[in-house]
Amino acid sequence: MPGSMMLARRIKDAVIPATTGTMATYPTGATNGIQLTSDGSSAGTFGSYVEVVAADTITSEFRITGVMVDSFSAATRVHITVATGASSSEVAIGTFCVGVGATATAPMVNVSMPNIPANTRVAMKCSVQSGTGVTCRVAINYVTV
Repeated sequence: MPGSMMLARRIKDAVIPATTGTMATYPTGATNGIQLTSDGSSAGTFGSYVEVVAADTITSEFRITGVMVDSFSAATRVHITVATGASSSEVAIGTFCVGVGATATAPMVNVSMPNIPANTRVAMKCSVQSGTGVTCRVAINYVTV
């Protein structure tokens, strides 16, 4: 194999780690997802973190590959931060933005997050471009690695 191809393969393997597990969603079943609420006093300010995956729920190392965001209470742009760690000491691992023009819109947002250790708590919080106390619901797609 030529040197340039070997280098390209090493870069790909470092950037896109192989997955050996399965894809899944959380929460599962007929639940409507987890509700997030933006700050109630000013636009552009994040609300509190809400637990999306409890510790000891996903028992293999995993990576979030997508977030379904729906049930918006207003048409606006929503910023969602994903974090890991215990309550009140969360560490953000990524933030993404979803723009919705109608409250019925339910986008699936593909995300590129780092691997998360097994049994780790995952939480999310949101802010909105305009309005206060706006709500939405989230669910995740993930793959075990």
